Amino acid sequence: MSTTNLNQYYQINVNHLLSTRLDTDISKEFFDKIIFHGTAYNALATVVDSKSSTFTITGSYGTGKSTLAAILTGFVHSDQNVRDAVNKMIADPILSAKLETVFKTENIEKKPWIIIKAVAGIISPIELFYRSVVDAVQVAGLLKYFKQSMLLEQYPETEAQLLDWIIQVFSELQGKISGTLFILDEMGKLLETLARGSGNLHFFQDLSEKINRLSQPECPFIFMGILHQSFADYAKGLSHQIALEWAKIQGRYVDISYRISLDESIALVSKTLKRTDAKIPQSVDKNDHDLIDQIQKFIGSRLLENSPKVKQYFYNALPLHPLTTVLLGAVSKSSFSQNERSIFSFLLSAEPYSLRKFLDANTVLEQKYSIVDLWDYLSHNLQHQILSSKEGHAWSLVEQALTLVSQKTSKENFSIAKNQLYSNLIKAIAMLNIFGKFLGVYPTRDLLNFSFYASKKETKAITECLTQLTEWKILSFWNSTQSYEVVTTSDLNVQQLIQDKLETLNPKQNYLQYTGYKANVVLAKRHYQERGIMRWMGQYLIYNVNELKQFSELEHQSNQSYRDFVLIAESSLTDRQLMKLSQTHSNLVIASLNNYNEIENWAKELFVLQQIVKEQPKLLIDQVAKKEYQHRCDYIYQQLTFLFNHAFESATWFYQGEKQAQKQLSVIASELADKIFDQCPKMFNELVVRNEISSSAASGRRKLLEKMLHSPEMENLGIEKFPAEKAIYLSCLKRLGLHQLNSETQEWAFVIPTPHEAKDSNSHILLENGFKVIKENKGLITLADFYEKAKWTVAPFGLPQGILPIFALALLQAKKETLAFYDQDVTNEFRFISDIDEEFINKLIKRPHEIAVKYVKGQVEKQQFINLLANSIEANYGKPIEASALQVARFIVSALMKKSKWIKHSRNANFFSEKTQKLRAAILMADDPFKLLFEDLYDLLDAEHAKNDSIQSDMSNLFLELDQAKSHLLQTFEAELIHELGNLTPELLAQAEIISHSAADWQLQKFAFHLMKSNDASKQWLSNIITLLSQIPERDWTDDSLKKASQNIPNYTQRFKQLCFFVKNGHPQLNTLDEQKHLAIIVNTPQGFEEYNRDVRITSETEEKVSSAIGSFKEYLDSRDLNKDTKAILLYELLKEYLDLAHSEKGGEHV
Repeated sequence: MSTTNLNQYYQINVNHLLSTRLDTDISKEFFDKIIFHGTAYNALATVVDSKSSTFTITGSYGTGKSTLAAILTGFVHSDQNVRDAVNKMIADPILSAKLETVFKTENIEKKPWIIIKAVAGIISPIELFYRSVVDAVQVAGLLKYFKQSMLLEQYPETEAQLLDWIIQVFSELQGKISGTLFILDEMGKLLETLARGSGNLHFFQDLSEKINRLSQPECPFIFMGILHQSFADYAKGLSHQIALEWAKIQGRYVDISYRISLDESIALVSKTLKRTDAKIPQSVDKNDHDLIDQIQKFIGSRLLENSPKVKQYFYNALPLHPLTTVLLGAVSKSSFSQNERSIFSFLLSAEPYSLRKFLDANTVLEQKYSIVDLWDYLSHNLQHQILSSKEGHAWSLVEQALTLVSQKTSKENFSIAKNQLYSNLIKAIAMLNIFGKFLGVYPTRDLLNFSFYASKKETKAITECLTQLTEWKILSFWNSTQSYEVVTTSDLNVQQLIQDKLETLNPKQNYLQYTGYKANVVLAKRHYQERGIMRWMGQYLIYNVNELKQFSELEHQSNQSYRDFVLIAESSLTDRQLMKLSQTHSNLVIASLNNYNEIENWAKELFVLQQIVKEQPKLLIDQVAKKEYQHRCDYIYQQLTFLFNHAFESATWFYQGEKQAQKQLSVIASELADKIFDQCPKMFNELVVRNEISSSAASGRRKLLEKMLHSPEMENLGIEKFPAEKAIYLSCLKRLGLHQLNSETQEWAFVIPTPHEAKDSNSHILLENGFKVIKENKGLITLADFYEKAKWTVAPFGLPQGILPIFALALLQAKKETLAFYDQDVTNEFRFISDIDEEFINKLIKRPHEIAVKYVKGQVEKQQFINLLANSIEANYGKPIEASALQVARFIVSALMKKSKWIKHSRNANFFSEKTQKLRAAILMADDPFKLLFEDLYDLLDAEHAKNDSIQSDMSNLFLELDQAKSHLLQTFEAELIHELGNLTPELLAQAEIISHSAADWQLQKFAFHLMKSNDASKQWLSNIITLLSQIPERDWTDDSLKKASQNIPNYTQRFKQLCFFVKNGHPQLNTLDEQKHLAIIVNTPQGFEEYNRDVRITSETEEKVSSAIGSFKEYLDSRDLNKDTKAILLYELLKEYLDLAHSEKGGEHV
């Protein structure tokens, strides 16, 4: 069968697809295209038959209310062609005559009608009315009759003054005009303004009274306000008493309900489609008439009785299938559709499966745009809205049925055509059930045969398919209506559950806060393009001012916004109140929401859905209910997002007491970001200029930091080719002037750039401020505290977290010579480190609170002090050292830390002077080199008053005492040992060697062994003996352990000498001149016998000393007046002191 493009035969009249704008659309051509239907006729009849002069036309969006006002405007238009076009459109002499009795036009050439056309918007009612009246009088050419006093220099201050002015104007114009027509379009917007307390509602009551007084039969004054809902609906949310007042005021106006009937919708569709001059083949035309007859036959009598012209309407609406023409009106009145304008939107739509696409495609002339095509259009373009409407449950069942049919037919291996037939039947049945039932149109078998285009073979197969679908339990047949219906495959009716749950909700409760809904953030786009940093503001809707107080007390930083837009759902808030609130809550941008009702309704439904899924676990198992639930949720979120965006974009915002100009939110966000972060450097790098960076960006940043540490003197930090770290370096360091070539050293270095070198990037301000914070801080400052005090992460800089380590290290490297670095050890104490290292870098990235810096003060006096210390070090160690605080401190601390424990902690004044001990203690306790030098040592050495020689002397004594302490200790110990043992002669050392092998006591063996090593050049033998006598290793020597060693010398030497006596007698081969004697005395005391003895070595030297001492001592005794007993006691006491107590027997005898 041949195909053709249907555009050759049919066209669409687009007039009804556009809304009427009263202040622009009045022309002859406009009225030539208007479709005048019964609802418009009845509305005009009501106007001319009423004795009132004030009217309101109430109807939903798109029903043609403004078109009705346009008809009246055209009827009294000054252009005769326009008036003729209106009368031609009305095409009813009786109605035209009635209109002429009220809206007299016979003298319109001399006495024009004043047509006041006002469209409510964002301006105040007073300004709107004043400007509209003046413009209307000027258009009518009557401004010359105005007295000078009538042209006000400024708008009236109150509504009462405005009404008095209107009375004055039109009283002056009496006799000069035929009448006045005042059309107030979008009147509801003014009512919304009044509802939120921004005006006087009784203004409309007074307006009605004034107009009725002004209006005279010979010069009528007609007011017509256009509303989308009744007065009472605009009063929702107000008190009952106020709502009653609103209802009384509406009683002053004759309200004309404007709603197009289903029959009129069919007529509109038929008049919207028109045929071209191309003639349709007669056979096709005959088939079209037959199709219409069959549809009329099986559709029932209801439409035929009420609409005698329906057959002609169906014919004129071709290529729309008659069933499609019928159902379009029902679809337009469904809960998911807008209104009659939806019909025309569909007719003009170029979306998939639309009528326009159908006309554009090549098809057979017999094929019509069927209800199956309409299903496909709705499914592909409006399904998200349908599933969230009351029709959603039925729609979900059909979607599930289509899935089941597809599975069944796939198993049966049907042809493509037969598969399509099954699917088309399901869709046709669904459309007739969902949208045709309330019209009395049911999917009977006879009607289904003509509901969509099918070949003769397919038509014969319809009965078989219906039977098969019934057997598969996908369709059920109802005897009462002889029709089919898709079988319910879900136990849950989500729509019914929602309705039941909604009825239980508290109307005064704010449910939005319980849904968890969060609006999108507002990006500061221009700020990002110019500065390179992505910033955003949060969007929050709160219920009332009390919640605003709670909101301000919480830290809303989860989304890291720098400011927040906060919309308050209190329409009664005035500009003055909002201004004051924005001053109190200076970190918030505040506005009030005029109409919260729609958002509230969607929020309630979302809350109910969330509750249902908790209470009905099987909802997640039931695939039909689950799909319906998910689509409803998605659609609600979509609606909330749309309403939020609209509410936020259309609000008037206040920030810190100032009213913001009406701009897009992103523009406001950028302006605020520019103002708040005015000193932030300009950085353009997507890798690190963000708060959270990727793993690859983190790796590149780490490598860059390492290069900054190890290769600051190299161009481009020595980075070759173009890895990620080089891109970061070029954009965030080099371009900002932070890494430059030093012209003197010809090496690259990190610097704080001048304003010129910063190239308008503000990088110099950032680093100068940072260094100032470090310099003025007393003591250490961790990097985490530094970020906070320098305000790098907040205004006026606001750096992202990802860039902080890079700028921080750049600053530390630039000022390295005046900074000291610290690291927190395992004891949580900060310890000085000589330089920045890898661990410092690691903590800079991950734990900045564990590293710190300190500024080094560089006064002249302290530099002189450093020079003195450096000179002292050089004088004592012969090692020149850099005269810098860090180098001097490092040397002093290092010199002491290398010493033994005893040297570092001994309090023995024989080895360490008091001054040395104090200096040493300060050095040991030092964890800050600058505090050590400029506070501790500076004070201990009295550097402020002492002479240079004194300071150097004290330091030299410190170094000498520390360095010579051990040798002095060994010398002292050796002297004590010789004093007890005598000179270490070769004979004694030979005996010591024998004892080291033969002594039974291992300690004495060791003593003898170390003693025989005394001939070695090293003094290690003395250290070993001290260790033996103290039982403490050398590394742990203390004053106490050394004292113990000293006290043990007599004991060890006596035992050693006793063994020497036996060695000498047992080894006569030893050639020794030494004589050894054993001295002993026994004394009877009150406590018993006490024995004192001592082994002594007698050498020739000893004999000489004894001989000399005896003579002197005897001469001394003889010179004293002492008898022999006294001398004996004297000698006894002296012997007790020089001999060792060997034995004591209490209360017994010595044997």
